[in-house]
Amino acid sequence: MIDVVDLEGVIDPTTASYLEARISSAVEDESTAVIVQLDTPGGLDVSMRDMVQQIVRSPVPVVVWVGPPGARAASAGVFLVYASHVATMAPGTAIGAAHPVNLGDATVEEKVVEDAAALLRSLAEQRGRDVEFADEAVRESRSLTEGEAFERGVIDIDPGETRSIPTLLRALDGRTVETAAGSTTLKTVGSDVTVRFHKPGLLTRILHAVTDPTIAYLLLVLGFWALVFELSQPGIGVAGVAGAVSLLMSFYALAVLPVNIAGLLLLLLGLVFFTIDVFTAGLGVWTVGGALALLAGSILLFGGVAEAIEVSPWVIGIVVLGSVLFFGFAMTVAMRGRRRASTTGSEGLIGLTGEARSDLAPDGQAWVKGALWRARALNGPIAKGSRVRVRRVDGLLLLVRVEEEGKED
Repeated sequence: MIDVVDLEGVIDPTTASYLEARISSAVEDESTAVIVQLDTPGGLDVSMRDMVQQIVRSPVPVVVWVGPPGARAASAGVFLVYASHVATMAPGTAIGAAHPVNLGDATVEEKVVEDAAALLRSLAEQRGRDVEFADEAVRESRSLTEGEAFERGVIDIDPGETRSIPTLLRALDGRTVETAAGSTTLKTVGSDVTVRFHKPGLLTRILHAVTDPTIAYLLLVLGFWALVFELSQPGIGVAGVAGAVSLLMSFYALAVLPVNIAGLLLLLLGLVFFTIDVFTAGLGVWTVGGALALLAGSILLFGGVAEAIEVSPWVIGIVVLGSVLFFGFAMTVAMRGRRRASTTGSEGLIGLTGEARSDLAPDGQAWVKGALWRARALNGPIAKGSRVRVRRVDGLLLLVRVEEEGKED
């Protein structure tokens, strides 16, 4: 049994859990090998280290194939390639740029770089791969094409022999590798060899998508939009449910992503300022404060983490502008309109007369001021067709009494 595991996108806790589950399953099923089909821009250091440990400790040989053509193993992906028992790349792929992000403090950054370089050198020495490139990838963000990687001994098989999974299987057949369980010879070709392809399940794909920084950021802001809209309306509707779900999913993502706490607090403060603006109908200082806090918080939220873990400035600009338009204008104007309606609309019906369009026993319908309203009788049942006078208004419900004969409207 050969297990082919598709591993695409940002490396995060969901990806690490997915790989762990697949390796554990391969061990239980006594699979011949696990082939990881890798295409990643990089990701979280803690998740990468977790995945490296899983590969190094695996008793089943783990082959990392950077493919298909056009794929890359950048940043954290370099460590996975170096950790693998057999490292391969398809034509038209690339590997490199493993330098840790700028952490602001020069001393801290130097320590992180040294730690990352030491880990990659250790893996290179353990697997007999190019130690010099390991250092260059971390310290200088050096990258290589698949051909250059083969020439320098970063990968183990000529890319011309690993254009696809079938050609990779033929190239692996008969190869001897050392695993945590000892030496093993791969048998990857033959009528008795079964290839099992794995893709993340629906829940894994959802969680992986949610932990994309841009998606998490949008879920947080849009969820807040939806809740504010729902709070401004009577009852609970689709917007409230959607907003609550969006916020919960964003909170999950922010709990596993490397978030700048000051940025998150500024972002939430900006949304709170916008909400105050809506319910005070100020359209002034709260709008300006909300826009500035939201902008600063959005920039800082994932700032300085990694190129693969950041939100596009265009997305931030659109969200801030959209928030100003939504909170500062659309919702504020709507709330002002509702306040005017409360004094000139339904509450202005008090004292007017109309006609019961159904029996009020006690609830029914009444025609008042050119519109059909829900009505409730205050002084016993009222027959259909009777004249009624509005005494009170409860939301969209008119509380009425029978209009005495001889009285004028």
